[in-house]
Amino acid sequence: MALRDGIDVVGDRIRGAINGMAPRERALVAFTVAVVLLVVGWFVQGAMEEAKSKLTRQIAATAQAQIQVDALMAEYTALSGKVTEMDAKLEAGRDFQPLTWIESVGNEMAITDKIRSVNERGVENTDYYSAAKINIRIDDLSLAQVTDFVYRLESAPQAVRIDECRVKTDRKDRNILDLTMEIAVLKPAEGV
Repeated sequence: MALRDGIDVVGDRIRGAINGMAPRERALVAFTVAVVLLVVGWFVQGAMEEAKSKLTRQIAATAQAQIQVDALMAEYTALSGKVTEMDAKLEAGRDFQPLTWIESVGNEMAITDKIRSVNERGVENTDYYSAAKINIRIDDLSLAQVTDFVYRLESAPQAVRIDECRVKTDRKDRNILDLTMEIAVLKPAEGV
């Protein structure tokens, strides 16, 4: 009850002070109070607008960050799929015999007689795979045969890497091509 009584006492004093003022003084006090309220309201409104614009910028930045995260996740998923595919190709190359495979491709394409040389050049070892390097020379091919041969290498179920590929036109006939390649057939490293 003491608080209610205190509020009543303050209210009575304010009423007494206002009643004791002349009408002109009342107008001046009312005008001053209105100006103070307007100034305070203006600053509060400015602060609210600043907070609103800051929040809008933060939301836009968050949306942009989400777009970047989504793009990175999509890229990660694609790379993860490629890694899985490469692991399968490496595993398929574990017992792969590249010289026999090249001979069978030559038989399928009917170019066995045009294969001048197939030479093994050694093995390159890394922590993850070993690569058997092979030099291939095939003469007197058409452009379609060169394209088909390179396509067969690229689409092999094993991991075949073309390190070097040179195609030259024949000196006598410009429609005939000579193909020289260095390929590497990859398989998992020992102990992997």
